[in-house]
Amino acid sequence: LDNGGKNFAGGIGTESNPYLLSTKEHMVNIEKTAGYFKLIKNITIEDEVSLRGKIWILDLNGYSITLEYAEGVVPKNGGALYVAGSGVNVTINDSSEAKTGSVIGSDKNYKDLDKVTCAVRVGNLGKLTINGGNFYGKSDETSCIFVMTSTATSTKATVVINGGYFETATPSNGKYFVLNHQDSATAGCTIT
Repeated sequence: LDNGGKNFAGGIGTESNPYLLSTKEHMVNIEKTAGYFKLIKNITIEDEVSLRGKIWILDLNGYSITLEYAEGVVPKNGGALYVAGSGVNVTINDSSEAKTGSVIGSDKNYKDLDKVTCAVRVGNLGKLTINGGNFYGKSDETSCIFVMTSTATSTKATVVINGGYFETATPSNGKYFVLNHQDSATAGCTIT
C-alpha cells in the first residue's frame, strides 16, 4: 500500500490505525515519518534505523526487530534503533498477550573500530520510553540500552523504563552492562 507516499503495509499512522510494518523497507521508511507504528511480522534489518527529531510510538505487537548488518555495512551508532536529536521522543510498547515483542542487537563484534552493538542506542537529546518488550544485546561485552552523548549537559538524553525484559550475552570485564550509561560522556543523562 502507498499510505499517502509512506509505503507501509497499511494504516494511516494514528493510534487507532497505526502504520503496519512487515519488511525491512518499512522499518527504513519510519526514519522519515512520525506517528504510530505496529509490527505485523518479524523483521530483520541490515543497518541501523535512525530515529531523529520526531515522535514515534512503536508497538512490537509480539514480533521482533533484529539487526544483522549486511556485508560491508559498518556500525555508525551500534543500535538496531538509534534515538537522538532535538525533538525526538520514542515510545516502545508490546501489546501482545504473550509479551514476546523484541528488539535484538547485532551479534557481530567491532572492537577494532571501537564500536559496540546493542538493541537501542540513545544519543544527544534522545528521549526514549520503554513500556514493554524484550531487549537483547547479542555481541560480546554489549548492552541492551546504551546511552552515550557528548560531554555537554545541554545534550543530555533521557530514558524511562516502565516495563520490559533486558538481557546481554556476555559480560565486559566480569560485569554485565545491561542498561549502560556511559559515564565519561553523558553529563546529565538519566535512565529511570
